[in-house]
Amino acid sequence: MITADNLLLAMAVIILTGLAFSKLCKLIHIPNVTGYLVGGLLIGPGLLGLIPGFDGIISADAVQALKVVVNIELGFIAFTIGVDFKKEYLKKIGPKPIIMAFLESFFAVVVVAGLVLCFTPILKNNLNLTTKEVVAFAIALGSIGAATAPAATLMVIKQYRAKGSLTDTLVAVVAVDDASALIFFGIAMAIVEILSPEGSKNLALSISLPFIEILISIVIGIIVGAILCFLIHFFHGRGTRVSCAIACILGAVGLTFLLNDIGKEINLNVSDLFAVMILGAVFTNFAPDEDEAQVNELLERFTPPFIIMFFVLSGAELDFGNFADTSILIVLVIAICCYVIGRTFGKFVGVLSAGELLKCEKKITKLLSLGLMPQGGVALGLSVMIGRLGIFNSTEETIIRTTIIASCFLTELFGPLFTKYMLFKAGEADPAQIGRASCRERV
Repeated sequence: MITADNLLLAMAVIILTGLAFSKLCKLIHIPNVTGYLVGGLLIGPGLLGLIPGFDGIISADAVQALKVVVNIELGFIAFTIGVDFKKEYLKKIGPKPIIMAFLESFFAVVVVAGLVLCFTPILKNNLNLTTKEVVAFAIALGSIGAATAPAATLMVIKQYRAKGSLTDTLVAVVAVDDASALIFFGIAMAIVEILSPEGSKNLALSISLPFIEILISIVIGIIVGAILCFLIHFFHGRGTRVSCAIACILGAVGLTFLLNDIGKEINLNVSDLFAVMILGAVFTNFAPDEDEAQVNELLERFTPPFIIMFFVLSGAELDFGNFADTSILIVLVIAICCYVIGRTFGKFVGVLSAGELLKCEKKITKLLSLGLMPQGGVALGLSVMIGRLGIFNSTEETIIRTTIIASCFLTELFGPLFTKYMLFKAGEADPAQIGRASCRERV
């Protein structure tokens, strides 16, 4: 039985596990997020639950009960995406990085989904799915391919003191990449909902509902963003200001959940991620610069425990018992290969297309995609969002989550190496920095 005491103890164990593995990551020069995921895997029920009579150090019930932590951290992630959309910054970078971000995101989604569809017969037989369900599965998996984890890339740039046109373009693209990922994810989920059995019953509602959901998300973000701007003007203490920001983020997330519960009869799925992203964008553009900077700094200090718990819980959620069936294991291997290869190729094609369209320098066109490999919190968050839809069965959800976690492992490990190669190949890294300690992601 899960009690408040048990949950508090579980939270303590999760945070300490994350800290221990982050220390280990520093010793072996790999990103912290990888350590968090491994730590969660080792203490959670997914791996240790395979031992008869043992449910893991952190039980499945505890993992389920702590889902609220995941929702809180997703709110913080979305807010940080939104605050990147400062109008002065967007004017400064111009339209080229924005166009490039949207094109590479689009191609990543399309190529991943296309590769998965190539294995339609296997998926139909092994998962007992219809053709329409396979299409929905492929689109859902592909929709996460657009997301990146900019922290690892930016840390490599900082470490090697890279300067130049390629570096500037890369920084601008990763700044807006996750926003484009959220937009494409929303479009993809609209298509998935139309393909669902519920959607087929009322085609008109299925087509119009996604637009209604987006509109509601925007309205929530604008209203709560305006409230936050007012509160920041009214309260001046550091503690009260960060409390206002946290309250507004949680309020926006909670409001979307409430509306979705009210509208469950029509399968309403207002995106809390999109709503909070709009909230962040409103706040960063209408709050005084010094106030906005102060709140963001305070949030950065407040959120590390939630970041740790988010990733550790993501690792703990993996249930390897589902893959004892060989047929399901085959699908998982196919999904991981299609996702990693398709995403990599899709981003390359997208950058290449954007580079040719926008008449960019050759080094930007050929090399920039190498800096877009890492995935992290946003990708994991989107996989959680897919689970909320209630469209896919538990096996499909587990395959999607496991695929994204595997991608995070691989891309967080090897992504910084690709970025390093890109910077030195372009001649924009400082040669004096060769041989210094490897880049380590802080998240």
